[in-house]
Amino acid sequence: MSDRIILGTRKGTIFVDKIAGRWKVAHVGQPGNAISYAARDPRTGTLWAALDHGHWGCKLGRSDDGGKTWSDAGQIKYPEGAKYIDGYEEAMGDAPRQPKLKDATLGKIWCVAFGGADQPGRIYAGTIPGGLFVSNDDGKSWELNLPLWNHESRGGDLSKGEPSGPCHWFGGGATVDGDSTPGIHSVVVDPRNSTRILVGVSCAGVLESTDDGKTWVGRNKGLKATFLPNPDAEWGHDPHHVMLCASNPDHVWQQNHCGVFYSNNGAQSWQEVSKPEHGAHFGFPVAVDEQDGRTAWLVPGKSDAARMTIDGALFVARTQDGGQSWQQLREGLPQERAHDVVYRHAFDISGSTLAFGSTTGNVYVSEDRGDSWHALGNNFPPVYSVRFASQDAVKESKPKAAKKAAAKKPGAKKKTAPKKKPAKSTKPARKTARKKPAKKAQAKRKPAPKKKAVKPKPAKKKAAKKAKAAKKPAKKKAAKKAVKKIAKKGTKKAAKKIAKKGGKKAKGKKKR
Repeated sequence: MSDRIILGTRKGTIFVDKIAGRWKVAHVGQPGNAISYAARDPRTGTLWAALDHGHWGCKLGRSDDGGKTWSDAGQIKYPEGAKYIDGYEEAMGDAPRQPKLKDATLGKIWCVAFGGADQPGRIYAGTIPGGLFVSNDDGKSWELNLPLWNHESRGGDLSKGEPSGPCHWFGGGATVDGDSTPGIHSVVVDPRNSTRILVGVSCAGVLESTDDGKTWVGRNKGLKATFLPNPDAEWGHDPHHVMLCASNPDHVWQQNHCGVFYSNNGAQSWQEVSKPEHGAHFGFPVAVDEQDGRTAWLVPGKSDAARMTIDGALFVARTQDGGQSWQQLREGLPQERAHDVVYRHAFDISGSTLAFGSTTGNVYVSEDRGDSWHALGNNFPPVYSVRFASQDAVKESKPKAAKKAAAKKPGAKKKTAPKKKPAKSTKPARKTARKKPAKKAQAKRKPAPKKKAVKPKPAKKKAAKKAKAAKKPAKKKAAKKAVKKIAKKGTKKAAKKIAKKGGKKAKGKKKR
């Protein structure tokens, strides 16, 4: 599911991300610049933005890091000598009107589209004054699709001289420097067959190519152009926006200047499904369900002359039966004093989530297929485009990082990764190395108190023994002296008794 909304606004590319279940503005890219269209390439994740700079003109920017930094893509430029018919001179009498030829210069990059998965590097850019540019090298270089530029419906190949027929392309869309010229605003690639392309031109109609842009045919059967003398004319229609069902591309929708039209046969023919009484008639954008081609949403406006909400109330119209009936979805949208106008690229769908932004800076989102809405903000710059994306896909879209990652997989660089892991394992080794000397220190400290407590004890015993041994001969000597004195005075028997007593005392002391 998409969790990012990319807003192309008058003051830059604004990214609104869904974080922890809530939509929040993440950052603003290219601040201060008018962004007519911004989208993400689903194949690579690269972000693209069409800048409409007031001083430096139009250019295409790209970002490979989710919109944080931007660089210029290859320059889109009309080839030298490219001309188009910009109306006709007033007729003089019976003379035919003469076409006014004008040199083609890039006036606006109106939309960007991406080729199929089988077309790496293929990108389309729809421009004013009506040129479709194609890149096959991921935007590095661009080439004007000449078969469409020189189509017979716009006078043929003017580089050969005079027009080969009348021109049915004319202005009616966006103006550039006050001039209204034809412009390509819708480029739709069939997801089943990338060589099949539909383009919407204001004003000319819808054209289809089934051979990768080599030839083009008109697909306007059933459309109405009430502003023309012949409302059922083959050319000169003003489809405001063209969209198809992703899973069933035969279901194609367009919000037209003159109503709402639906096709269930791949734009071979159209049927009007407007319901003015339910508000489904005039407007600019259309969103189509990705699975059910009969379900579509509009943001209706009052009329061409009054481009504002109907009766001052903003609502979304939804059909689930191919336009046979329409339902007005108003919950959460302002129902009084609302003046919002929603441009053709400012409405998108992803799964059950829809979002749109208005020229008055209001952005609304619904996560229940339009049943209810809530505002993401009311102070945005005028919104020109709204497109869903994915935050994860954007993060994975860095080509430089992808190349580095791919380079690490094969070869020796992959082996270097495990070398860093042992560095982590050395940390516990250092810890154990520090613990070991601590244990040794503890072992040394333990016997130290034992020496102090144990060693003194045997030293005292030895000293005591020496003292006793020293007392024994002293007593014997004293006994002998006493015996000699007695012997001088008395009898031998008395001397013997004294000697015996002295000997017994000495023996008893030895036992102790």
